[in-house]
Amino acid sequence: MGGPVITSDLLQIGEVAKQAQVSVRTVRYYGEIGLLPPAGFTSGGIRLYGQRDVTRLRFIRRLKALGLRIEEIKMTLGLEPPQGRRQRVGRTLELLQLQKARAEEQMAEMARLQAEVDEALAHVGGCTTCSAPKCPQDCPSLKFVL
Repeated sequence: MGGPVITSDLLQIGEVAKQAQVSVRTVRYYGEIGLLPPAGFTSGGIRLYGQRDVTRLRFIRRLKALGLRIEEIKMTLGLEPPQGRRQRVGRTLELLQLQKARAEEQMAEMARLQAEVDEALAHVGGCTTCSAPKCPQDCPSLKFVL
């Protein structure tokens, strides 16, 4: 278990999870990988966390929502080099810019997908009223119809 045994006003894992709006499993996992080690333990071995840990967990959740990977989050939190505050802030800015570029690529891909779906809708929509004698052999919409 490691870590000091503490019995003060710290929060148990369930309350931390509730306040940060994540699952207990998420809190445990983040502890296992070093993102959110407990502040201490009860004499019975129950993990305890402070309000600062709740804030950190919310921040981690926001970074995850932005699409940052665990390694990137560790760098942002200063758990991986670079260690200085300015370096962490600079690295965080780099990671956020990278994530913005990823999001822009995904949005462009979604726009392409939407255009393809719109084209398919236009073609297949005409099939409901089609009376072509050689349908479907010569149908221009054939590539859209199963």
